[in-house]
Amino acid sequence: MSILRRTALLMLGVLLSASLYAQGDLPTIAPSQLPLPKGWQLAGSVSPTADGSSMRTQSGNTVLTGSGAPLALLTPTDDFRLRFNLMTTPNADVVMTLPTGQTINLGKTPEMTRLMKAPGLWQTVDVWYGTTGSTGRSVLEKLALNGVTVREMQTLSNNKLGPLTVASASGPIAVRNIGYRVMMPRKVAQWSSPLSYTVVEGQFIENRENARTRKVLKQDTTSVLNYEVSYGQPRQFTILFTGKLNALQTGDYRFDLDQGGVGGLWIDGKEVIPTSHRELGQTATGNTTLTAGPHTVEVYFSRSWFRPGLGLFVSQAGTRPQPLHAPASLPEPDPVAVISVNPDYHDPMNQVQRIRSFVQMPGEKTKRTHSMSVGSPTGMHYTVDLDQMSLLQVWKGDFANVTEMWYERGEPQLLTPLGETIYMSGKTPLMVLESESATWPDSVSANTLQYKGMNVDKQGTPTIEYKLAGTTIMDAIKPNGDALTRTLTLTGAPSGTLYCRLAAGTSVEEISKGLYAVNDRSYYIRIDPKAKVRMRQSSGKQELLLPVDMKNGAGSVQYSIVY
Repeated sequence: MSILRRTALLMLGVLLSASLYAQGDLPTIAPSQLPLPKGWQLAGSVSPTADGSSMRTQSGNTVLTGSGAPLALLTPTDDFRLRFNLMTTPNADVVMTLPTGQTINLGKTPEMTRLMKAPGLWQTVDVWYGTTGSTGRSVLEKLALNGVTVREMQTLSNNKLGPLTVASASGPIAVRNIGYRVMMPRKVAQWSSPLSYTVVEGQFIENRENARTRKVLKQDTTSVLNYEVSYGQPRQFTILFTGKLNALQTGDYRFDLDQGGVGGLWIDGKEVIPTSHRELGQTATGNTTLTAGPHTVEVYFSRSWFRPGLGLFVSQAGTRPQPLHAPASLPEPDPVAVISVNPDYHDPMNQVQRIRSFVQMPGEKTKRTHSMSVGSPTGMHYTVDLDQMSLLQVWKGDFANVTEMWYERGEPQLLTPLGETIYMSGKTPLMVLESESATWPDSVSANTLQYKGMNVDKQGTPTIEYKLAGTTIMDAIKPNGDALTRTLTLTGAPSGTLYCRLAAGTSVEEISKGLYAVNDRSYYIRIDPKAKVRMRQSSGKQELLLPVDMKNGAGSVQYSIVY
């Protein structure tokens, strides 16, 4: 197995990314408020024509679509964060022009081509921009495509502030869900008097009331929050800080606490950030509403075996978090190697990577403990649950982050994708239903589905064998051009009418015969146009079902996931 260890210093990524940029969702810009250049129009929904030369539109004002002249999304006056959804067509050549005039081609550079979704699907572009940096020049702090960072901390060549635009000189494109927020360096609060602190004996005390009963080692005051007041004390200590913080205006405030050890935050006696044990860089966040004026702030810190440090940030919507601690109080976290696994993208014949691991799906309280992730040199990857034979997730780009599996004690033993994850329904693909309207089961038992093993070809691609409802199934998922193609080959005599659930989601839209868009054009399902597919509403979701045609004890289903 080819294993790449890539060292990622967490200085900016951990200390800043969670604190400086996480400001909740971005206020949206109504597309109708933007000036429409020649070649652009407002629409309610769009979809590319079959040849990609134009967009079919429906009336409305939530989407902008066009080509030719650049569409200005904003003209900044300060640091900002921008997010928008983008849809392309096969012939589109999408160029984003930054306020300083630099251009970025969103579909023609290698690092972006691998992450771009198929034409006709919605994708997400995130831009974090500093209009002036430490060098006095503007900085592209971060550019992310479909959730994956492709540019970071790039100093730009001049300081002019023109509009940020998107354009396509060839095929049409569409833009929607434009969110924008100014990130001002404005001060929102300040200490109105020195903080009192008490250092007590004992470390790793998770209960603040317990700490107050311990032997006092030192008491004094400090002008700002500062872990270094512990200097000269033995390693076994805990600190309780109390001070008055003056909120400069009435409103909602966000606090970010970063500590190497045990820490918590209270304001006016109310717990804002619960006590927790964390490493440096694992920021905890709390939100509260404050009136203008002074408020009693209590910060708790108890040393543990983690590298010590303590930092507290405060912010309001549209401001960069402001430190309430001394710079030396919060050291940079220790560099942690990101342990990743990748096939060799330059050699399509290189062996496919297979990793068994735990996987945690969004909204699920328990881990999927019998999961296998398969990484292909084509850059198209997936995870399957071997207990349910359910396809859990697919993604493009790099393969797998296995740091939480292999670093130190390997807890919580989770594999995470290195590209934007598209989540599937996560349920068994085949089932005997009493009728076409019967509810698809949430899960099946080991008595219903028996895993029998797998066959692996010369490139390492697995075909999994299992038994279900009186049939033996061979299940193979392989990259095929712009898609992952799943082939289910069945033998035997099923105990009733067998169905294959091709997709389930908040929406399933028929684009053309044999092509369906799922979850607001998050991905496509492509199947033989002659297949007798059924669309139905069940348990609050739209589903795409296919009755399995068994003849002489044999049958098969083949469909593709395009993303």
